Amino acid sequence: MTGEPVRGDGTAEPARGDETALLREAVDRLRDEAEGLRRAMRSRGVIEQAKGMLAERLGCTPDEAFGHLVQLSQDSNRRLADIAAGLVGLAAPITGAVDDDEAPFREAPADPVLPGAEPPVPAPPGAARLTPVPGLAARYHLAASALAAADTPEELARLLHEVALAPLGVVAVVLGVLEPDGAVALVGSHGVEQRRVSQWQRVPPETGVPLVQAVHGGGVVWETVPEWPGAEERRARGPDGPPTAARPIVPGRIACAVPLRRGDRIAGAMSLGWDVPVDRARAATRYVEALAGLVAGHLLRVTASDGGEPELAVPGGEHWFRDVLDAVFEPVLVLSAVREGGGDAAITDLRVVYANAAAGTVSTVGRRLTEVLPGLVTTGTFGRILDVAATGVRFEGRAENFTGTGATEVLTVRAVPFLDGVLVTWRPRNGLAERAARLGEAQRMAGLGSFSWTPGSAGLDLSEEALRLLGLDPGRTAPITPAEALDCVSAADRQAVRLVAGRLLAGQRTAALDFDAGPGDGAPRALRATAEVVADPAGGDLRAVHGVLQDVTRWRRTEEVLSGVRARLAEQRRRGAAEHRTTRALQDALMAAPRQPDLPTAGLDHAARYLPAGEHARVGGDWYDIVRLPDGRVLLAVGDVSGHGLAAAVGMAELRHALRGLSYTEEDPAALLGLLNTMLWHQGSRRIASVLCGLLDLEARTLTWSAAGHPQPAVLRDATAALAEGPTGIVLGAVAEPDYRDTVLPLRSGDTVLLWTDGLFNRRDGAGARPDRLLRAAEACGEDALEDCLDHIADSFGGPNPADDSCLLAVRLALQPAR
Repeated sequence: MTGEPVRGDGTAEPARGDETALLREAVDRLRDEAEGLRRAMRSRGVIEQAKGMLAERLGCTPDEAFGHLVQLSQDSNRRLADIAAGLVGLAAPITGAVDDDEAPFREAPADPVLPGAEPPVPAPPGAARLTPVPGLAARYHLAASALAAADTPEELARLLHEVALAPLGVVAVVLGVLEPDGAVALVGSHGVEQRRVSQWQRVPPETGVPLVQAVHGGGVVWETVPEWPGAEERRARGPDGPPTAARPIVPGRIACAVPLRRGDRIAGAMSLGWDVPVDRARAATRYVEALAGLVAGHLLRVTASDGGEPELAVPGGEHWFRDVLDAVFEPVLVLSAVREGGGDAAITDLRVVYANAAAGTVSTVGRRLTEVLPGLVTTGTFGRILDVAATGVRFEGRAENFTGTGATEVLTVRAVPFLDGVLVTWRPRNGLAERAARLGEAQRMAGLGSFSWTPGSAGLDLSEEALRLLGLDPGRTAPITPAEALDCVSAADRQAVRLVAGRLLAGQRTAALDFDAGPGDGAPRALRATAEVVADPAGGDLRAVHGVLQDVTRWRRTEEVLSGVRARLAEQRRRGAAEHRTTRALQDALMAAPRQPDLPTAGLDHAARYLPAGEHARVGGDWYDIVRLPDGRVLLAVGDVSGHGLAAAVGMAELRHALRGLSYTEEDPAALLGLLNTMLWHQGSRRIASVLCGLLDLEARTLTWSAAGHPQPAVLRDATAALAEGPTGIVLGAVAEPDYRDTVLPLRSGDTVLLWTDGLFNRRDGAGARPDRLLRAAEACGEDALEDCLDHIADSFGGPNPADDSCLLAVRLALQPAR
């Protein structure tokens, strides 16, 4: 005897090490049996349907019908569930789906009844013989039975793929539910890498990927996968192939996203990856849409928490969400989109999915919004709510009462996107709570708070904004004692506050005071307090003090800035006036018209005008000069220095005196302008000037002239004025070596030569921008005295130019030459 334990049957019990192996075998066997039961349960529904159909058609018992199914399975060498699904598919085909004869996914043809074989139970006379053909309809009913056994979204995705879609060439399935904000959350997948699922765990509505497009568009969206790159490009991009953003969520050569619709409500979407050509995948579109209806109901079932009804799918379940809505005082409606014609048709109405207690849940759920609240249509608000469902853009506005209560109040309506529809709520606009909220918002935006005090009270009652202005907690509800309020005031202003409070208590009716307040560790806030005493009408005793606090910090800072600006402007005006007086005195001294001793008295008449700008502050650099030279010629010159003010006047004086001095060198006008340009260029003053320089020869009756950026002279002859022809060079000081040329203008006795600066006619209103007006005014003078002629020309332009000064210079040759 070895002492080994024995069983009751006399055999030796296994050793302890063998017990673990036996337990493992038992667990595996039980697991296989459980899996077999699950598979049986998945197909039991369709088998029972097929038994009922055969029993009704053949007039036999259920057991005989089952025997007939078994015989068909054995004869055709096909699974019993496939035979049953084929029979049900013949009796109940998918509406609108591809027929078996047209299906591109044909399985190997097989006769369910072999030649010569007879059914176990003869059919009654006239009964139609049912020959199941494997196809999409059969697969649909087989899937309907299998999906009912799913308990989780992952299992639902797996069964959908294996039973209904894999034979068609689908390699991956992803299921997503629609969330309240319009995003799609992935809840189940099969055939997709977990890393890929994790990357797309939640798809925001702004991404525009097909899964989101299918949910919000209501139709099937197809997507072609980009071509796989070559070896070199793959090495450059890394091991993941095409960029993540360019690849669909599911693998395959083509992908499609299908909305999961239950009735007229979209609960989510599924994405399928196909490994077949595009035309073959698209041929099964109606079959896939039919499957989506099955999946929608089961997805809502397996995602509902705590066994709740899957009518209102929100994160966390539906019961707590309904409790939240029922706790709201205002009416709330949860609406789903209604699309006439289904698919991606336009949204034509909204159906009430849930109504909270304030809206009435008994008579509204399941009905269309136009039936529940027809007043929305007449007020125009219904169209705005439809836009929210179509575009996802929230709406808030006013509407006349549409609830049918008969009240004439105005309602505030708010609609926000929710799931595949809209969440709508409304409230009266004239409610006390809303007015209080509006008042609080107005006080906050205006920086305005209120306070009150009554004799015998515990302290001051302050509004939230008043507490904030004083640097106290805005959420405080207890009264503020006078000592606490005084501590909030800056130490320098406390005595003034005590004085004003004493005056109010002594009988003064109103008072106002500016003071600084706020926390001691921060920047003080400038406040303005205005208080009023409420007295007893009978005895005149003080009953209360009411007042307001206003934040005037910005006003005070602005006033301080403005005060500084005013002071600087006053100083600038004082300096400008002094500069103007100096400049005007300098110009008056320089522009004094030359007297008769400076010019020949016979053979030449002359006149000149300097017209300062109409605005006193715009003293410019316009000038003229007329000088008799030793050789008998007469220098005529007008010019304009850039800029205004004292600097321009000084520049004008430099240029005028320089030209006068250079003219004694007996150089021609072009040479004189070249020397002036050299002076300006090498001074580095960055100043430019225009000059017209002429030498009048009385004996030869000629005017030799040259211009640097200045208009040509004008000649008045026989009551006709015209500009002299000749070139004009560039302004002085612009380039180092300009090219100026002389022009000789022949004159006759009685001719009048007119020179001017462009400030005369370049005006802000554009009037007289061309010299034509000046020429016409000169012609109107005729043979008048030159002094009168210049006055007439100036008056024809309306007097001095308000924005610029100007000069006029005129000479007239006598009828007889001088001797």
